[in-house]
Amino acid sequence: MSRITDTITELDALVKHTCQLWEPGWVAYNWRGYTYDHIQRVRGLAVTLAEREAADCETVETAALLHDVTKPYDGDYLTDSQGKRLVDGDGYWISATREPVGQNEVTLLYDRLALRGQVHSRSAAAVAWHLLRKRGVGHDVRNRVAEAVQEHLGPSSDASIEARCLYDADLIDANIGLPAFIRHIYIHRHFYDTRRAPGQSAFHALMESAARNYLEPYVREALSRWIEGKERDFPPQLRTEAGLGIAHERLLRIRLVARDLTLELEDWDAGVRYGSLAVMLYLLGRSDDPSIAEEVAVLSNGWQDRYNTYPHTSEFITALALETAGLA
Repeated sequence: MSRITDTITELDALVKHTCQLWEPGWVAYNWRGYTYDHIQRVRGLAVTLAEREAADCETVETAALLHDVTKPYDGDYLTDSQGKRLVDGDGYWISATREPVGQNEVTLLYDRLALRGQVHSRSAAAVAWHLLRKRGVGHDVRNRVAEAVQEHLGPSSDASIEARCLYDADLIDANIGLPAFIRHIYIHRHFYDTRRAPGQSAFHALMESAARNYLEPYVREALSRWIEGKERDFPPQLRTEAGLGIAHERLLRIRLVARDLTLELEDWDAGVRYGSLAVMLYLLGRSDDPSIAEEVAVLSNGWQDRYNTYPHTSEFITALALETAGLA
């Protein structure tokens, strides 16, 4: 089989540059900095699943790196006159097209192949195939990579194990575990400001004057509802035993984090200085275009040593780093 490992670094740089070709800002439930971080987490987790499922790790890693390469083109969801989201013939939501502010190899391919209007799994598969062909990757390998990319939103019944590993990694990262929890924190914060009533404090002002008024109902109500929904909706959709096992492990961890956050509410002053509540306050104080990878790096480089008062805070940060790397 043709080896494509030597192209990974080059493709990684290209994907990162592609994700930066759009203006900062939010679209639906994502922000500009989210996509590249998500791709890297999926890449790590997909390889972990491939190793456990005896799949071809090289194919899986390459497909994971390229699976969302055209995702930045997805704008807001299109709706009908009743506000219901429009779907294509396969049931995928239809999005408006966002245009980049610059060009590179990916955007030029996107234009040349006339991919506008296609769901991003199909357009990314086409782009991936051409990127790999240009780099001399063999026909069979690039076909397997393109197939896995094309099926990452919903593998067919006869999909390859590589496609199923990528699908599970993508689904898990977006929905189950500590990185998904951080994403939910940012989503919750973003929609607080976009939906707040006239006269209601802006988010940053609320955090300065009455952080508890925001965090207590979030921890006691919104976080519990979010976890229950993830437990109910997503494990049945997974397609590998390894993926199901990791999903259950992550759900247990997030349950423990939610328990610790709830207990810290009873000792608020200590919690916001030394506990997982302090981690939440730190994350909520970041910019509106955060990088989860960068924030996890900051938390991992020194925060554990600061919080001996609450050992579970160090355990939370360690588990977050492992999940962000796709190792757990």
